[in-house]
Amino acid sequence: MDGPERPELLPDCEVPARYRQPDELIADCLINLADPSLPDNRRISSLDACDIRGGADLAAATFMVKTPGPWHEDLQCIVRASRVNVDRPRFTHGDHILGLCYVAGTKGLPPGMRHRAADDLVSGFRDNVGYAEARHLLAKNGWDWLADAVREGWAVWTAQVFARDETAPLKTRMAVGLALAEHETPGGYVPEAVAQLVAHPGGASNDRLAIAVAVARRDPKAGLDLLCRVASDPLVQAGHRMQAIELLDESYPAKAQEMRALQTRLPSGREARDRQREAVERAKREEAARQERETPEAVTKRLDSEIEDLLESLRILNPDEGHGGRLDDHLAETDREGVAQDIVNIFHAVCDEDIDAIIRLLATLTRIRYGRDEIEAAPDESASGDPDAGVIPRLTQAELETYAKEQAERSWTTWRELVEKHGWNDDRVDEVERQADEITRHVDDLVLQKASDHLRALEQHLTWELWPAFLEAAEEGKYATALCHLATARSLADEAERAEVLWKDATVKSYSFDPLSMSWPREFWLVLEEWRHGTTGR
Repeated sequence: MDGPERPELLPDCEVPARYRQPDELIADCLINLADPSLPDNRRISSLDACDIRGGADLAAATFMVKTPGPWHEDLQCIVRASRVNVDRPRFTHGDHILGLCYVAGTKGLPPGMRHRAADDLVSGFRDNVGYAEARHLLAKNGWDWLADAVREGWAVWTAQVFARDETAPLKTRMAVGLALAEHETPGGYVPEAVAQLVAHPGGASNDRLAIAVAVARRDPKAGLDLLCRVASDPLVQAGHRMQAIELLDESYPAKAQEMRALQTRLPSGREARDRQREAVERAKREEAARQERETPEAVTKRLDSEIEDLLESLRILNPDEGHGGRLDDHLAETDREGVAQDIVNIFHAVCDEDIDAIIRLLATLTRIRYGRDEIEAAPDESASGDPDAGVIPRLTQAELETYAKEQAERSWTTWRELVEKHGWNDDRVDEVERQADEITRHVDDLVLQKASDHLRALEQHLTWELWPAFLEAAEEGKYATALCHLATARSLADEAERAEVLWKDATVKSYSFDPLSMSWPREFWLVLEEWRHGTTGR
């Protein structure tokens, strides 16, 4: 059975898998350094060469001279005879990881030294990526050294990872599991891998018993469950089940009696093996069915379905959904609360942060489905700006005031022309007073209408132009374009908030315009002056 797949990269080490081995020169230097039969000057030169190269080469040599083992004293003599300072290394953590790979994978080094490097690799990464690398660097069937290492007090974590590996030889796993069972642990802790091996239906009966007995001898309480598993499993030979029950009798006689009574109800060994065989065959059939589901056609169909589901989730976010009609009604009724709710309903969809995640997921799935070069990839966060912001309708307070002034001047000019054509009424000041009130109301209505029209323009621009363009880009795989449209829509939503403030102000404020700021004929000027003085007096 193949081992775990070798990782292409290791954490903190950006060197690809095919390059995680020393070149021929450094490999010879490492082998020479570890060979006690060579003259000291040759071994010192090899250490100096690694020191000069630095980086992972120096990290590998440093590990060799510092790691414990029968070679340690001899290599310390070489270090002292050289001028290499291994106590203040000049390499990074990534170099150290790569150096461990060099040592673990270099054939010709002492096996124990390679085993130590492999153990450091495994224990350095708790996500098993180091174990996958170590399994590749060492012979896949040559891991029985772990049992001796555990009994010597090191490589305990590596042994647990190995014992859980279903791709490793079961016989070796059982031997390592026995060493772990014998290993003293605080508080009677039983590694999960040990319990899994005791319950493993493919394990030899005597091996499963031996592991359970080893735990029970060390800690009877911790071994209770393991002995019960052995005593209650019909795949275990009857003699081995009885031995487990006898050991239970020493500390837990009631449990032992329960296990004895259970023996008469257990199926025969042949029947249990037949059931186990059927279970294995069923698992193989399920695996074959799963692999069939993973055919390119099936994967393609699933990808198409996921892409369509994501696109549909964007379609149902349609910001219109009838809100535009309600906005018109509320604007006409000057319903401040209604307009505020319409703004939230219409522009809430484009502000949903999940849309960005959906677009980026669509880009990833589409790239997997069709290939990297056939679609427009989604840009980085920093690239998704607001390139279409210039097309957004804008209206500021200053522009609204300028508009009001122009409309007031136009109204007063029209009135003057009418007076010049048809003449004054009997009371000129009263006529000016009525005209001022009428023009003020007219201008207020025009300002409110302009603010309302601006809100309608924003709503229509979003629902008729921007959102359809966004959906079209997403459906065509133009994800960078889609994100640009989304950024524009969000800028439009910000403008809508400002436009709502202008509209609310226009509903309560009255625009004041002084007609004397305009140029008038003398006759009109005198009447307006009289009107203003009368107004000031009141």
